Amino acid sequence: MKLFGIFYIRSRRGGETKQVKEFIPINLEDKNMRILKGYSKEERKELEEAKDGGFLTPITLIYGIGKGDGDCHALSEKYCRENPNDNNQLAKDIADFYCGNAKFPEQKYYIQLVKNDGASYLNRNINRNRLYDFCVLNGRCPSLNFQTEFTEQEIKDIDPRYMAFAVPVEADDE
Repeated sequence: MKLFGIFYIRSRRGGETKQVKEFIPINLEDKNMRILKGYSKEERKELEEAKDGGFLTPITLIYGIGKGDGDCHALSEKYCRENPNDNNQLAKDIADFYCGNAKFPEQKYYIQLVKNDGASYLNRNINRNRLYDFCVLNGRCPSLNFQTEFTEQEIKDIDPRYMAFAVPVEADDE
């Protein structure tokens, strides 16, 4: 569920209140959302496809995985190689994912302005959020002061044209 808020500001001169013209989206769904970690790309794809039409309920998917159903080879492999406590967590993850209480982390990107140039990554000063607080630094090393990885929506919020320079962060980079 997304809510949109109208914010009011008070002028320093005269104390009059003015309405801000923009609507700010507030996403309440993410507040209690669990992030599913420890899944390979193949396992994630199978779970997303199962939810989108392969299996109608989480119970049928869990039963299929335990039975070794051929439609969920990667999830069955995960089930077989984990200990029983992890299998209970797998079942909880599936149920929460189906019910909308869990999601996979969003893909993160670096913004590399010049291809094959390690000194051309866009970084954002995390202490501020104004356009002139962006800079290009040597590399994409995490820093206490700069954000180096961005979601697709964050990139589009900065400038949609930067999507052409987006380089996916691989699991090895994180």
